Amino acid sequence: MLHFARDLSGADLWKMVYAAPASALAGKVLRYCGYVENTAAPMKRRELPFGGVPMIVNLGPAISVARPGATPFWIRQGAGFLAGLHDTYALTETCGAQRGVQIDFSPIGAALFLNRPLAALSNEVVDLETLLGSAGRQLVAQLDAAPGWGERFALLDQMLIHRLQEARPVALELVHAWSSLEASAGTLEIGALAEAIGWSRKHLIRRFTDQFGLPPKRTARILRFDRAVKLLRAGAVESWSGLAVDCGFYDQAHMIRDFHRFAGSTPAEFLARQLPDGGGVSGA
Repeated sequence: MLHFARDLSGADLWKMVYAAPASALAGKVLRYCGYVENTAAPMKRRELPFGGVPMIVNLGPAISVARPGATPFWIRQGAGFLAGLHDTYALTETCGAQRGVQIDFSPIGAALFLNRPLAALSNEVVDLETLLGSAGRQLVAQLDAAPGWGERFALLDQMLIHRLQEARPVALELVHAWSSLEASAGTLEIGALAEAIGWSRKHLIRRFTDQFGLPPKRTARILRFDRAVKLLRAGAVESWSGLAVDCGFYDQAHMIRDFHRFAGSTPAEFLARQLPDGGGVSGA
């Protein structure tokens, strides 16, 4: 089923089309999002870290992507990129017109899609042709040629089911570790997690970091932050201290510290940066 979100703000327009992947991809691919936008001026956004690995297929003009203070990475039209797990926000900029598809993988799904661990992709953005060779070029061309969003999402289902079935499996202990940490929204203690899968804490940290790209404790911080972001966006917050407690932060000060780290702002400033109807977070 497709879900549409649209905003008209003066001279600006953006439309997002969301779809759930096929049931065979559950736990591996989180969602699809097709998007079209036209804005009166270049659009800058902050892309926040979350418990997933985004892949963008760019069907419109070039996109600039950069970590704060870093040199921008430009993705041309008819290309794409995949971003590993990040522990800070990224800055994107478009020229005012944009069209493309975003695929959000779980880290388990991303490792299967690439058929390798994600350590080398931590805090990195890599173009699809570098990652996948001719398969990356073919995917972009097929999505661009598809007549509509439903056809694009069906094509992705077909391709991803085949590719993930052919991949080397992720160790069951690591699947359980990720799933448990995610299910707890980052509140599960790392020692308890290691005990549950029968590994030492040191061994878990090493294997988890090698497989997914970030250590489990830092990943837990990102998952707590992501839960706080979702509650803020849903308008389900009565007080900052209550939000900190609900999301498993030690206290309000620790929550504010993590917002500075992961969003570059306080929670209140983050709310003020929200663009309507799923438009993202203003980077201006």
